[in-house]
Amino acid sequence: MDVTSSTEAPQSAEPTRTARHKAKPSKARFWFRRISLAVLALLLITGIWFAATFIPYVRDSQGEPTSVLLATWGRDHGLGSVVAAAEDFYYSHFDVTPIGGKPTESANFGGDPTPTPSSNTSTGPTPSTSPTPTRAHLTPPATLVSPVKDGALPDEGVWQPVASKVDGLHAIYATRVRPDAIHTSVLASLMWIDTKLTKTMYVPGYLEPGGPNPYDGALPQKFWPDVLANTNGAFRIQDSQGGYIYQGKTIVPMVDGQATLAIDSSGHTTVGKWGRDINPNGDIIVARQNLALIIDHGQSRVRSGDGFRWGATTHGESAAWRSAIGERADGSLVYIGSPGLTAQAMADTLISAGVQRAMVLDMNNWWVAGFYFKHDASGQPLCHKLDPNIQEGCDRFLNRYKRDSLQFLAN
Repeated sequence: MDVTSSTEAPQSAEPTRTARHKAKPSKARFWFRRISLAVLALLLITGIWFAATFIPYVRDSQGEPTSVLLATWGRDHGLGSVVAAAEDFYYSHFDVTPIGGKPTESANFGGDPTPTPSSNTSTGPTPSTSPTPTRAHLTPPATLVSPVKDGALPDEGVWQPVASKVDGLHAIYATRVRPDAIHTSVLASLMWIDTKLTKTMYVPGYLEPGGPNPYDGALPQKFWPDVLANTNGAFRIQDSQGGYIYQGKTIVPMVDGQATLAIDSSGHTTVGKWGRDINPNGDIIVARQNLALIIDHGQSRVRSGDGFRWGATTHGESAAWRSAIGERADGSLVYIGSPGLTAQAMADTLISAGVQRAMVLDMNNWWVAGFYFKHDASGQPLCHKLDPNIQEGCDRFLNRYKRDSLQFLAN
């Protein structure tokens, strides 16, 4: 009996061990299936969430490429640093501004192609063309000196009258000049605005910067006969590090010391530091802030290692589409908006035009745009691009648009 029981016990134990070994693969497969299903479910939920949140961006698109929509979506969903890194990588490895070379564009504005009338029609008189010798006006800046030492190109840096006249006087001048001695194939486009002959009107976009939007993002057609030029506005308000006043009311609290473009009830524009150059208790109808002043007291504020200060998405050393607006000592304004600009080159170019204080405006190729207008006999504005590389329609700031714009009207 003892021998039998001792020999049978091991035989009954062996199948148990074998069964245990056979069970292990089944258990592993079980967990593999569960984890795989969980991952698939997570991906499905993420995909549904992404589609649901991305559809509004597609719906509100005005022709922006998918990359622009994705970047905007990313910034709105806590991925600003990821977008910044991606755009820096893009500008550093793919859309690289070449070193050396010569521009393919002309610096002469008289050779512009015949402008295309705006898509809508307007009625009313054109800005007056009858000379008024006693009318107060300003003098455009001196010719800009090219930083490239091999000599200026034809018409480079020469301020040329563009747009319709006001009382027989030119109020808008434009020029193109190479912004630095490294990217010599780039021509920066600038526009000078006589603030004695013009007044500024700020038009909020139908999405940005938020708050009251009485014009649905468009310049009312009653102003079309008087529009001489218009440009893009500033960063989206959440990226601007500043505040916003519209129709005399604070929409987003202003930030003391930040760069500010302020417009009073007469349409006069001041660019300066909030609380120092601009009185918070003064006659302010519109005030739009964007970062700190990039130029102050005629000196560049761009500092090495402080690049993100001058771009919400790319660092200051990246040569990219950038824009800014500055004020000269006589109160006139200078706008710059072009591709291939570093923050330092943009500041240096504005300083060469006599700018004392300047504020960064929007950046990247889809958002930077400046236009000037001539008028036909019926008052219809005929649009010209300030920079020939501008990618979107010439009349974008006349018609309904999602972002804010600055409109310069005959005064």
